[in-house]
Amino acid sequence: MRLISQKGWGYVDVEYENGTITMHYKSEGTRIIYSCDNNSEKSTIMAEYSSMEKAEKVLEDMTKVYGSYISCSGGPGILQGSGYQQAFCFTPPKVFRFPADDEVEV
Repeated sequence: MRLISQKGWGYVDVEYENGTITMHYKSEGTRIIYSCDNNSEKSTIMAEYSSMEKAEKVLEDMTKVYGSYISCSGGPGILQGSGYQQAFCFTPPKVFRFPADDEVEV
């Protein structure tokens, strides 16, 4: 899945098996950080939010986006005389842009 940072200055192609999304709590807010290969030295700040609740809401939305796509393949038609049914669905690229702090409603 492609993740676009909150400020839009970069993106990271993420496979859950190859990295980790974490929240780091600071006195000034909560950061969402992606760590490549589970290595904290190779981490990128993807977004910053004023509260933990906003950060949790964004991660929940990201999980929904990741699971919302379907794929279909063609096969025998079920209607009379239809023969082979061409596939009508496809798997679009999964993209999630971290919203700005003021765009998140809790």
